[in-house]
Amino acid sequence: MIDTIFTTLGTQLRSVRKRRGLSQPDLGTRLGRDRARISELERDLANNRLGRDRLTLFAEICDALDLVPVLVPRSRVSEVRQLIDDETSQSRRSRQVPTAFDELFVDLGEDDEEER
Repeated sequence: MIDTIFTTLGTQLRSVRKRRGLSQPDLGTRLGRDRARISELERDLANNRLGRDRLTLFAEICDALDLVPVLVPRSRVSEVRQLIDDETSQSRRSRQVPTAFDELFVDLGEDDEEER
């Protein structure tokens, strides 16, 4: 099967939802929609089956997942995906995971102690 914009969108929406740790019922609750509607949209887009109300639900899901759809010429999709993957990888490497110590204690430093 040749990927269309719809199959790509369906696959990407499902992937982002899962990476964000949201189940279909969780996302449905955020949108005030039934879980079945979320499942239906992901499945229908991924299988290139279109129906009414898809664009509205798609826009609502993008909003709930804090995503902005971007149109890219098909000839540049691979290039743009690589740029996004590179940026995501770099962001993950530079993000420092706080320890329990960091979460519980604050270093007041010399300046803060002198002000007391």
